[in-house]
Amino acid sequence: MASGKTHDIVNLLVLPPAVYFLQPNDFFGFTAGYLVGTFFLTPDNDIYLSKPNKRWNILKIVWYPYTKIFKHRGVSHIPIYGTVFKILYLSAIFLLILIGFKYLFEQIYPEKRFFFNLNDFKSLLLNQFTLSFFPGIVLAEIVHIFTDIIYSTFKKFLPKRRKR
Repeated sequence: MASGKTHDIVNLLVLPPAVYFLQPNDFFGFTAGYLVGTFFLTPDNDIYLSKPNKRWNILKIVWYPYTKIFKHRGVSHIPIYGTVFKILYLSAIFLLILIGFKYLFEQIYPEKRFFFNLNDFKSLLLNQFTLSFFPGIVLAEIVHIFTDIIYSTFKKFLPKRRKR
Protein backbone atom coordinates (compact mmCIF):
# COMPACT_ATOMS: atom_id res chain seq x y z
CA MET A 1 0.00 0.00 0.00
CA ALA A 2 1.27 3.44 -0.90
CA SER A 3 2.09 5.95 1.83
CA GLY A 4 -0.12 8.93 2.60
CA LYS A 5 2.42 11.28 1.03
CA THR A 6 2.42 9.22 -2.18
CA HIS A 7 -1.37 9.39 -2.34
CA ASP A 8 -1.31 13.16 -1.84
CA ILE A 9 1.27 13.69 -4.59
CA VAL A 10 -0.40 11.39 -7.11
CA ASN A 11 -3.83 12.90 -6.46
CA LEU A 12 -2.48 16.43 -6.85
CA LEU A 13 -0.76 15.47 -10.12
CA VAL A 14 -4.05 14.13 -11.54
CA LEU A 15 -6.04 17.26 -10.64
CA PRO A 16 -4.85 19.61 -13.43
CA PRO A 17 -5.63 17.22 -16.31
CA ALA A 18 -9.01 16.42 -14.72
CA VAL A 19 -9.91 20.11 -14.36
CA TYR A 20 -8.87 20.83 -17.94
CA PHE A 21 -11.99 19.14 -19.31
CA LEU A 22 -14.49 20.90 -17.01
CA GLN A 23 -16.91 23.65 -17.84
CA PRO A 24 -16.09 26.94 -16.03
CA ASN A 25 -19.18 26.73 -13.81
CA ASP A 26 -18.10 23.26 -12.56
CA PHE A 27 -14.50 24.21 -11.80
CA PHE A 28 -14.78 25.50 -8.23
CA GLY A 29 -17.12 22.80 -6.89
CA PHE A 30 -15.21 19.96 -8.56
CA THR A 31 -11.82 21.24 -7.39
CA ALA A 32 -13.10 21.73 -3.83
CA GLY A 33 -14.57 18.21 -3.81
CA TYR A 34 -11.38 16.75 -5.26
CA LEU A 35 -9.22 18.44 -2.62
CA VAL A 36 -11.56 17.38 0.19
CA GLY A 37 -11.51 13.85 -1.26
CA THR A 38 -7.72 13.92 -1.44
CA PHE A 39 -6.99 15.24 2.04
CA PHE A 40 -10.02 14.53 4.26
CA LEU A 41 -12.42 11.94 2.80
CA THR A 42 -10.22 9.16 1.49
CA PRO A 43 -10.64 5.39 1.45
CA ASP A 44 -8.20 5.39 4.39
CA ASN A 45 -10.72 6.97 6.76
CA ASP A 46 -11.35 3.41 7.91
CA ILE A 47 -7.95 3.47 9.67
CA TYR A 48 -8.30 5.58 12.81
CA LEU A 49 -4.70 6.82 12.92
CA SER A 50 -4.43 7.42 9.17
CA LYS A 51 -3.05 10.68 7.82
CA PRO A 52 -6.47 11.86 6.54
CA ASN A 53 -8.07 11.26 9.95
CA LYS A 54 -5.24 13.12 11.69
CA ARG A 55 -6.00 16.09 9.45
CA TRP A 56 -9.42 16.30 11.09
CA ASN A 57 -7.56 17.27 14.27
CA ILE A 58 -9.85 17.06 17.31
CA LEU A 59 -12.79 16.10 15.07
CA LYS A 60 -11.08 12.82 14.14
CA ILE A 61 -13.10 11.27 16.96
CA VAL A 62 -15.97 11.32 14.45
CA TRP A 63 -14.17 8.57 12.51
CA TYR A 64 -13.69 6.20 15.46
CA PRO A 65 -17.09 4.44 15.08
CA TYR A 66 -16.55 4.32 11.30
CA THR A 67 -13.27 2.44 11.78
CA LYS A 68 -15.06 -0.09 13.98
CA ILE A 69 -17.91 -0.58 11.50
CA PHE A 70 -15.85 -0.86 8.30
CA LYS A 71 -12.71 -2.95 7.83
CA HIS A 72 -9.76 -1.50 5.93
CA ARG A 73 -9.91 -2.07 2.19
CA GLY A 74 -13.54 -3.04 2.54
CA VAL A 75 -16.45 -0.82 1.51
CA SER A 76 -14.26 2.29 1.70
CA HIS A 77 -12.14 1.00 -1.17
CA ILE A 78 -15.05 0.44 -3.56
CA PRO A 79 -15.38 3.43 -5.92
CA ILE A 80 -18.54 5.49 -5.44
CA TYR A 81 -19.81 3.12 -2.70
CA GLY A 82 -17.07 4.31 -0.35
CA THR A 83 -17.84 7.95 -1.03
CA VAL A 84 -21.57 7.44 -0.58
CA PHE A 85 -21.07 5.57 2.71
CA LYS A 86 -18.72 8.25 4.07
CA ILE A 87 -21.12 11.04 3.10
CA LEU A 88 -24.10 9.18 4.58
CA TYR A 89 -22.10 8.51 7.74
CA LEU A 90 -21.12 12.17 8.14
CA SER A 91 -24.67 13.26 7.27
CA ALA A 92 -26.08 11.01 10.00
CA ILE A 93 -23.70 12.50 12.55
CA PHE A 94 -24.53 16.03 11.37
CA LEU A 95 -28.25 15.24 11.62
CA LEU A 96 -27.83 13.95 15.18
CA ILE A 97 -25.98 17.13 16.13
CA LEU A 98 -28.65 19.26 14.44
CA ILE A 99 -31.40 17.43 16.32
CA GLY A 100 -29.46 18.00 19.55
CA PHE A 101 -29.21 21.73 18.81
CA LYS A 102 -32.92 21.82 17.96
CA TYR A 103 -33.80 20.19 21.30
CA LEU A 104 -31.45 22.53 23.21
CA PHE A 105 -32.80 25.61 21.40
CA GLU A 106 -36.40 24.65 22.17
CA GLN A 107 -35.52 24.08 25.85
CA ILE A 108 -33.90 27.51 26.15
CA TYR A 109 -36.49 29.37 24.02
CA PRO A 110 -39.75 27.41 24.33
CA GLU A 111 -41.78 30.21 22.74
CA LYS A 112 -39.76 30.05 19.50
CA ARG A 113 -39.73 27.24 16.97
CA PHE A 114 -36.48 25.90 15.57
CA PHE A 115 -37.09 24.40 12.16
CA PHE A 116 -35.29 23.78 8.94
CA ASN A 117 -36.97 24.48 5.65
CA LEU A 118 -37.01 21.51 3.28
CA ASN A 119 -36.75 23.83 0.26
CA ASP A 120 -33.56 25.40 1.62
CA PHE A 121 -32.08 21.93 2.10
CA LYS A 122 -33.17 20.87 -1.39
CA SER A 123 -31.65 23.98 -3.00
CA LEU A 124 -28.41 23.34 -1.08
CA LEU A 125 -28.18 19.79 -2.43
CA LEU A 126 -29.15 20.59 -6.01
CA ASN A 127 -27.02 23.65 -6.72
CA GLN A 128 -24.17 23.68 -9.25
CA PHE A 129 -21.44 23.65 -6.58
CA THR A 130 -22.78 20.53 -4.83
CA LEU A 131 -23.44 18.72 -8.10
CA SER A 132 -19.79 19.34 -9.08
CA PHE A 133 -18.43 18.65 -5.58
CA PHE A 134 -19.52 15.00 -5.42
CA PRO A 135 -17.77 13.90 -8.68
CA GLY A 136 -14.61 15.61 -7.38
CA ILE A 137 -14.65 13.47 -4.24
CA VAL A 138 -15.37 10.34 -6.30
CA LEU A 139 -12.47 10.97 -8.72
CA ALA A 140 -10.07 11.60 -5.82
CA GLU A 141 -11.19 8.28 -4.31
CA ILE A 142 -10.73 6.43 -7.61
CA VAL A 143 -7.22 7.85 -8.04
CA HIS A 144 -6.40 6.78 -4.47
CA ILE A 145 -7.64 3.24 -5.11
CA PHE A 146 -5.76 2.93 -8.42
CA THR A 147 -2.61 4.19 -6.71
CA ASP A 148 -3.00 1.41 -4.13
CA ILE A 149 -3.54 -1.19 -6.87
CA ILE A 150 -0.58 -0.06 -8.97
CA TYR A 151 1.70 0.22 -5.93
CA SER A 152 0.71 -3.25 -4.66
CA THR A 153 1.17 -4.78 -8.13
CA PHE A 154 4.65 -3.33 -8.59
CA LYS A 155 5.62 -4.27 -5.05
CA LYS A 156 4.98 -7.94 -5.88
CA PHE A 157 7.51 -7.84 -8.70
CA LEU A 158 10.28 -6.16 -6.73
CA PRO A 159 12.82 -8.44 -5.07
CA LYS A 160 12.32 -8.78 -1.34
CA ARG A 161 14.96 -7.26 0.91
CA ARG A 162 16.90 -9.62 3.05
CA LYS A 163 17.04 -8.92 6.76
CA ARG A 164 20.50 -8.60 8.22
